[in-house]
Parts: sequence; C-alpha cells; structure tokens
Amino acid sequence: MSNHLAIATVSEALRLLISRSLSPDIPFAVEVGTRKPPTEPPADPAITVFLYQVTPNPALRNRDAPTRAADGTVLNRPTAALDLHYLISCFGEESQLVGQRLLGCVVRALAEQPVLSRQLIEEAAAQPYLLGADLAASPQRVRFTPTPMDLEELSKLWSTLLQTPYALSVTYQATAVLVEGRVDPVAGKPVLRRTVRALPSRGPVLDRVLSRPAGSPDAPGEGPVPADRELVLEGSGLRADLVVARLGERRVPVPAGGVRDDRLVVAVPEDLPPGVYRVQVLHGLALDGRPAAEHLAVESNAQTFARQPRIVAPIGTADRADGPAGVSARLDVRLDLPLRDDQQVLLLLDELHPPAGRPGASHQFRAPAGPRPGPFEVRVPVVGVRPTAYLVRVQVDGVPSELTVSADGTFTGPVVDLAH
Repeated sequence: MSNHLAIATVSEALRLLISRSLSPDIPFAVEVGTRKPPTEPPADPAITVFLYQVTPNPALRNRDAPTRAADGTVLNRPTAALDLHYLISCFGEESQLVGQRLLGCVVRALAEQPVLSRQLIEEAAAQPYLLGADLAASPQRVRFTPTPMDLEELSKLWSTLLQTPYALSVTYQATAVLVEGRVDPVAGKPVLRRTVRALPSRGPVLDRVLSRPAGSPDAPGEGPVPADRELVLEGSGLRADLVVARLGERRVPVPAGGVRDDRLVVAVPEDLPPGVYRVQVLHGLALDGRPAAEHLAVESNAQTFARQPRIVAPIGTADRADGPAGVSARLDVRLDLPLRDDQQVLLLLDELHPPAGRPGASHQFRAPAGPRPGPFEVRVPVVGVRPTAYLVRVQVDGVPSELTVSADGTFTGPVVDLAH
C-alpha cells in the first residue's frame, strides 16, 4: 500500500525513466518535465509527461470491501485502487525529426522496462517535495501499458487542452496505484484452534418437496401443505450424522428414523404461519469434540412449498347493511393456522350458484392492517356485493385457503350466505 504521495511519485519516477533512456542515443540536452504541453512550442528539445486523467481500477477497486463491521469498527484500511493516464509529448526541430527521435526513445524505454523498479521509485521519492512517500514499499508494482487512441479520441483529448497546439504524442496507462487510508484497523483476536476436516461428500440435493398426512404410510403427493400434513423431501445424499430441515427461518431437527439417503420426513411446526417457504437440508459435522449441532456446515439447494390454511368455523357476519349498491357487512373468519400481524391477507368471494345467462361474480377484499382480533382470526369488511351465497377463501401471502370438493368435482364450501 502507499500514502497520498503515490500518484506524484509515479509521475516523477516516469520522468526519471524517460530522462535516463535518452542517453547515449540523443547527443543533445533534452528537458523532461512533468507538466502539460506548453501553449507555445519550446525552442529547445523537450518532453512533457502530463497526467491527464485518473480512473478507478476495475479489478481492484472493491478488493478491500467491507472496510467496516456493522458496529462501525474498521476492519481494513480503506484503499483506493487507481489507474493513471499519461500524455507524453515530444518537441524539437521538425526538419531534423527531433520529436520523432525522442518519441522512439520513450517507446523503447517503456517497452524494455514497463514496470517501475523499487530503486527508481526510491530515487523519485528523494525529491524534497516527495519526502515521506512510501510507494517503494507497496507490494503492488506499477506497470505502464500503451493506450491505443483513434483519431476521434485523440481529437477529444487535445480539445480539452485549450489554446495548446497538437504535438507528436503517445498515451500510456499506469496500473495500478493503491492509495491507502490513514485509519488504523482494530486487530482481530488470535485463532484458538485450527481445524481442517475433509469429507468425501457431494452434499445433499433436493429434487422434490411432497407431503402426506402426518404419520401415514401413504405415498406422498404434490400440492400445498395444510396443517395436518408432513413434508416428504426427495433427493440424494440426504443421510448424515445430524440432519436439520430449514423451513424459512425455522430449523427443524429430523429424527434418524425419518432419514434415508433419498428421502426425509419432516414434521412441520404446528405454529408455522401460512405462506410460501424455502426449504433446505442442513448437515451437521462434529468437530474437535464439540457437538454436530454447532456446525451445520453443509447445505442443500433450496426448494419451496406452500403452507395452506383452512377455514375451521362457520363464518360470522356483523354490521350488515343493504343498499342500492349491494350488501355491506363484516365477515369474521377463523383459520386453523396462526397469522402474523405483518402478513398480507385477502378475502376472496366467488358466487356459489350464479343464475343462468351471466358469469358468477367474484370479489376480493383486503384485511385491514394492524393487530388482528386473535392469531387465528381474520376480520374483513365487505362492501357492495350481491345478496347471495358465496364460496369463501382467505389468501395469506399469496396462498389461498382450502375449498371442499364434492364427489362430482364441484366446490361445496366454505360458504357464507349474504342473501338474508
């Protein structure tokens, strides 16, 4: 790393490198300066080294992230990784091609020595105005690469140098200069134990998430998972000394009797609210005499399942009012699964027996935000519906409640009758 003098040190080292490359091929004195091209061509031979642009280095700009912990403690010194762009212009008697001779020496020198040596950097840092520069101690070496420019790019560059006539020039990029911050990071605690363990495992893989009635030997099936069903996870490599199923943010230990290499049976917690959940299989490793539960180090890919609620009691109605726009009322619905106050709840009404000649009416009403009457209860105001019977569903975070189906394949409930 290096301090704030790194940029200036690179420019001075480049000037020294070019100045020393001229002898013995150039038999006359040449002034080499770190400045922009002059507005009036100099009378004597000269070379200008002009830093015209500084840009972040795309490969190293985020190497030190994160620099701070969540509490603001400095973890690493913030470091700016920069690329420096130089315009090197040559001036001299054109009838003797002095500028072109000088340019040849510059190109040859940077081709022979594209990386600044530590010795050259130390000599550049000996200048009075660069005392304290520590670029020579940086492990990152600065490399010069020629930058190709077409006529349009070259025209744009010289147009920024107002009232400066064009001179024979080349452009180079210096990569990369690291400018380190001054804040000292807090030293981390020493490592107490070093434990490396290699296991011949490719990790668990989940292929399908199925369910079946809890404790039933029946074959599992696909679809939503109501409260009385257990998860059956199918895949490969599922067996381990300790197996834990992660359902959303919940971790559910899987008993050894429910584990096979190609199948797991997971009891869903009774208080898991309805909604869509990610499920993963975690394997624990016993390390250094400590229990495997402390090292859930191997995890599977993620699958999803829908936790489906059911309406478990007759739907209550209150505050009924009939008007020209239809019936307005408050519906009280009780579910078999608890709800969180932050979950989005919708009441879905579908006309049970629409008359012939028109499609059945469907309505959607949002439950008010805020605390609910109880963890299992939903209270929703209904406005402007026809006075008839409706199939009722409660949709929680995108998962609608279950409807009952008759033997002939028609929906039969739950129902609320708003005809009277």
